[in-house]
Amino acid sequence: MAEKSDRLISSQLLDMLPPVIRAIRSAMAAHAGGHFTVPQFRVLGFVSLQPCTSKQLAEWQGVSLPAMSRMVACLVRRRLLTRTPDANDRRQAQLRLSARGKQEFERLRRSIETSLAQRIATLQDAQKRSLMTSLTALGELFSEH
Repeated sequence: MAEKSDRLISSQLLDMLPPVIRAIRSAMAAHAGGHFTVPQFRVLGFVSLQPCTSKQLAEWQGVSLPAMSRMVACLVRRRLLTRTPDANDRRQAQLRLSARGKQEFERLRRSIETSLAQRIATLQDAQKRSLMTSLTALGELFSEH
């Protein structure tokens, strides 16, 4: 019985992801003014958590290293990311958000959060509590730590 319930939950989770992602993309398009793509926003978000290499970003995004290198080069040219040679391996460069990158990422994230909050505001209090409980459980379940 539990297995059937688990499969139903996993099916609902898979069905819910596309509309949530569409809502995020829509909010991003409305607030980014064409300055960011979703993959660029995700890269900035990842780098905001920790310095990393292009290779690590490519693996995380599931794209080729050349594709990620092009995206990183674009973000470096726009002065949103900085490259610092790795002290242990000069062939590698650590990527970090620049001050401008941090400011732009946080501005866009706040705008997206505001758009999502407007949708969430339409829920009843009990639904909001249930959603928060579910999101907490998902965060714990899929945490990479």
